[in-house]
Amino acid sequence: MQCIIKQQSEIEAEAWNSFVRANSMGWAYFLYEMIGIDRYASYRNLSFAIVDRDSSDEILFIMQLHRTSRYGILTRLGLPFWRERLISRWGYVIKDGLVRKHQRMVKECYEQYIDNLISTLPAKRLYMELAPLTQDRINSHNAINPLIFFNFRPLVNYTWVVDLSKPDDRMLADCEETTRQAVRKIEASGRYVFLEAQPSAEDCQTYIRLHKETYTRTGAVRDIIADEYHHNIFFNLIPKGISRVFFLNEKESGQTVATVAVLIYGKTAYYWWGDSKNDKEVGVNKYLLFKVICLIRESFGKTGYFETGGAYPYLRKGKNKGLNDFKKCFGTFLMPIFAGEYVKVKPKTR
Repeated sequence: MQCIIKQQSEIEAEAWNSFVRANSMGWAYFLYEMIGIDRYASYRNLSFAIVDRDSSDEILFIMQLHRTSRYGILTRLGLPFWRERLISRWGYVIKDGLVRKHQRMVKECYEQYIDNLISTLPAKRLYMELAPLTQDRINSHNAINPLIFFNFRPLVNYTWVVDLSKPDDRMLADCEETTRQAVRKIEASGRYVFLEAQPSAEDCQTYIRLHKETYTRTGAVRDIIADEYHHNIFFNLIPKGISRVFFLNEKESGQTVATVAVLIYGKTAYYWWGDSKNDKEVGVNKYLLFKVICLIRESFGKTGYFETGGAYPYLRKGKNKGLNDFKKCFGTFLMPIFAGEYVKVKPKTR
């Protein structure tokens, strides 16, 4: 076996995606269409694969990787600077069933490439997280962070997840009291229509408008995502079944008051994006997401998992505290997101 590096752009999308779907560490994040357009326009895609030249460039390993820079000020001198680093938000996928010798060869190829990348780029740090709802993570019954075997100092974050295999009567009963109240009140009012968005220009523009309205309201104008990113969701990901988007509309006016976008992979789903109007009834966001969770559960045959997102139970105040409380309130449990900081090799000195 002869391992070599190939950039994502050098590999056909079909071959890349087939590898993702064939291996237990694969998830929607790794699909060619997902990596191609990042939410941050400044992120430069450096994703790559390790292939076996002796076996017609069979893919053995892929890694999602971006190079990013952030502007800052040196407080002591008051001078501007650009801080660069490498980020892998989703991690890697390695081929299932590799024998130990071949695993070692893949790792050596990866080490050589990453060490060289860090030594030649201004970016001197590499941070990585692993996707939490892969089959590999779901099947694992140990608490070992696999990143330690790829030279990462281990870290851990957490996410909230709903077990979709719970009995029907527990779906709402397990939610927190304020969520149960909101769902029952809004359902009984009959004021809204729940529907699925279509890959149309009209629905895409509605989604974009609410995204900008939400980010403006929450003081995150600088984080508004370029329209191209949303176009990828509507005209590429939705038709391929990778994403689904849902609207909550007022019956009387026909206006969309809230949206939810989810990622779909096998029998797992992720609450990806959520937006809403400024002037809306209290509880509509909870109502819409609960309806989405239940619909996805039905489509999965009442099995699988639905990840509502980042968990920060240790926080006592602030925006992330509010996000944590929202994502927790749907009858969730905590699941680890293994993360790590790459340990660099110190250059030899004479």
